[in-house]
Amino acid sequence: MRPVRPHSLPFRFARLPTGTKMFAILTAALLPLGLIAFFASLQTARSSRDMRQSEAQIVATAVAYQIETAIDRNAVALRGIASEVAAAPHDHALCRRTPDRLRRVDDGPLRFAIFDRGGVLLCSTRGFKPQINPEGLREGRTEVDLVGFGDAVRFRVGGSDAGAIAIGEFSRNTIAHIAQPSGAIDGTYVLQLHQGNALMPITVAVGAQGPISRTFDISAPIADGQLSIELMVRSAPFTATEIVLVLLPILMWIAAALIGWIVVERLLLRPLALMQRAIADYKSGDPLLVLPVLTTPALEIRRLGDAFQRVTQTIARHEVELEQGLARQTKLTREVHHRVKNNLQIVASLINIHARGVETEEAAAAYASIQRRVDALAVVHRNHYAELEENRGLSLRGLISELASNLRATAPSSAASLAISLDVMPANASQDVAVPVAFLITEIVELVMMLDPGGTIAIELRPAPDPGRAILSVTSAGLRDHDGPHHPNQDRIGRVLEGLARQLRAPLVKDGVIGQYAIEIAIIPDASNPGS
Repeated sequence: MRPVRPHSLPFRFARLPTGTKMFAILTAALLPLGLIAFFASLQTARSSRDMRQSEAQIVATAVAYQIETAIDRNAVALRGIASEVAAAPHDHALCRRTPDRLRRVDDGPLRFAIFDRGGVLLCSTRGFKPQINPEGLREGRTEVDLVGFGDAVRFRVGGSDAGAIAIGEFSRNTIAHIAQPSGAIDGTYVLQLHQGNALMPITVAVGAQGPISRTFDISAPIADGQLSIELMVRSAPFTATEIVLVLLPILMWIAAALIGWIVVERLLLRPLALMQRAIADYKSGDPLLVLPVLTTPALEIRRLGDAFQRVTQTIARHEVELEQGLARQTKLTREVHHRVKNNLQIVASLINIHARGVETEEAAAAYASIQRRVDALAVVHRNHYAELEENRGLSLRGLISELASNLRATAPSSAASLAISLDVMPANASQDVAVPVAFLITEIVELVMMLDPGGTIAIELRPAPDPGRAILSVTSAGLRDHDGPHHPNQDRIGRVLEGLARQLRAPLVKDGVIGQYAIEIAIIPDASNPGS
C-alpha cells in the first residue's frame, strides 16, 4: 500500500478541524439533491418563459386579426358604396350619407375616396384626394399598403360591378385604437406594422426590466401577408418568483449544510472541546477533575464526562496509595542500607582485629588484602546510598576518589610511599558497573603494590567516542612487561581481572610497553555537566 504523503489531499483533509470536515461532508452529501432541485426549478423557469412567449404570440395574432377584421369590414362597406356611387355618379346625397353608413361599422374614423375606372373622383372625405392607379386591381381583392412614413394604412377595393374603385385610409391613431392588445404582456414591448422597409409604430409600453433582460420578436401576417404585425418584447428571462424558485434549492442546500454543521459544532464538538481542555488542565495530584457544565443534549457525552471524573478519582486514590507505599519502601530501603553499611563496618573491624593478632607478615598481608576488598565494596555501597534519592546512579569521580584514599590508607608499610593521581571526568554509573570498577581498580592497585611498591599510579576516566561510554585506564611503571620472574599472585590477579572484565561486558586491554590496563565502561552522563 502506498504511504500517504504529508502534502497529499487525504492527509491535509485529515488535519482539518472536525467541524470543517463535517461541513464539507454534509455539503458534498447534499450537493446531488441540491443540483436535482436546481435543475428542476430551472426547467420550470424555462417552461414559464416559453409560456410567456406563447402568450405574446397569441397577443400578436389577436392584434393582427383585429386589424385585418377592421380592414375587411370597411372594405366590404366601401365596395358596396362604390357600386352605388358608380351607378348614380351625380347623386350627391348618396356621397353625403356615406360617412354615416361607415360609422355604423364602428372601427374608428375612416377617410375614403371613390373613383371611376378613368380615375375621376366621384366621392370622398373632405380634403382626401389620394393618387390612384386603376390598373392592376383584381376583382374581389383588397390591396393594403403603408403610406407616408408609416402615418396611415390605406386599402383599395373595386366595386362589385367593377365600375368604381374605393380607397380607405386609417390613421395611425385609429390603428392604435383598433390594435389594443387583449392580453397582458410582461416587460417593455413595441407593437408596430411592417411592410417592406416601412414601419408604423402602434403602441410602445414601458414595463419592468433589468440588466439581464432579453428581447424576442413575434410577427403575424395581415391581409394575406401584405402587412405584418410585429411585437417586440423586452423582459427579464426570469421573474422574481422564478428566480426565487431557482435559488431556493441552493439556499436550502447551503442552509441544510450549515444547520448540520451548527448541530455538530454546538451540540457535540464544543462540549468535547471543553471536556478536552478540562482534562488537559488536570494535573497529577489534583483531588478531582472539574468539568464545565455540559448543556449538550447528547447523553453519551455527559456519561463520558462522568466516566472521566470517576477515573480521575480512582487515579487520585491509587496515587495516594502509591505515595504511601513508596514512603514505606523508602524507609525500608534506608533501613536495609543502614544495616548493610553497619555489617560491612563490623566485617572490616573484625578483619582489622584479627590482622593485629597474627604473627607472620604473610598473614597480615592477606588480612590487609581482604580488608581492601571489603572497603571497596563499602565505598560503592555508601556512594550508592548517597545517590539513591536522586536516582541518577553513582558518581564515579567521588567513588574513585574515596577508593584511592582508602587504598593509600590501607597500603602495607612497603608501599607507604605509593602515589595515586586521579584524572576522572564527571560521570555516573549504575551499581552493576560501579562494583566491578571498584574491584578492578583495587586489584590493579594491589598488583602495583606488589610489583612496584614505591611507584606511581595514574587513574584516568575519559570520554569514549560513544556518548554513553567512557574509558577507564590505570597506568603504572610496575605494570610494564619485563623478562624477570613473575610475582606468585600475578596470575591469580590476572584471572580476577578477566572475570571483572566479563562482568563489565568489555575487553580489558593491557599495554605492556607503557604499563597500562584500559577498559570501556557504560556511564550515565552527568546532567549538571552537559559537556561531559
